Amino acid sequence: MANGSTRKHIFLSLAATLLLLCGFAAGFLACIGLRGSAHQTALAPQLLQPANAPAAVRAGVLDSLRAFQDGYIKRDQRDLDSFLNRLFPRDGEVLILGTEGGRGEWVRGYSSAAKFIARDWREWGDFRFDVYHSLVWSRGDVAWVASVGSVRFNRSYRPVRLTAIVTRAGDHWVFRQLQFQWDESNPDTGDILRLHTYLRLAHLALVTLYRSAGDAK
Repeated sequence: MANGSTRKHIFLSLAATLLLLCGFAAGFLACIGLRGSAHQTALAPQLLQPANAPAAVRAGVLDSLRAFQDGYIKRDQRDLDSFLNRLFPRDGEVLILGTEGGRGEWVRGYSSAAKFIARDWREWGDFRFDVYHSLVWSRGDVAWVASVGSVRFNRSYRPVRLTAIVTRAGDHWVFRQLQFQWDESNPDTGDILRLHTYLRLAHLALVTLYRSAGDAK
């Protein structure tokens, strides 16, 4: 009887320890999967600092950024030609740098940019960025932009940073260089022992639920 009771206590202790370790592991893995959001929160004060573009220049650049965002939201291949004609120059250099390595994510020229964007609209996740709070600097007919956003894959979100160089083309602005970059920081193994990790995960879970509820409407 005593031996049976001892084995039962040992089994329960091992089970409790295993559950605890699984909880730590799950929290750490979740931290890895959502690691960029805290970094973007830290960037928020920088996005609120004014850049030097005059109001008229900023308004024109934001018009082009909104048109770019609208294209990536609609992802209608029938609109691709008008999208490109509006936002990219046929003459001169165009450079796009994607998030991944390899030649397919480093494209030059109008026709290559067209193929890159067409593939994005077919295959990439749902890309959204903060048009209104984008930072815009300018000098003469050249402006450069920095913003942050995210890409949604099914129900998960991955933070991304967007930078661009645009030039004036008559009454609007066109992209000469565009770069997408994953905006993430890798967690330390010690994060699984810190309370702020789990508070952050709870916050991110609530944000994800809020976004999902909005998408379901």
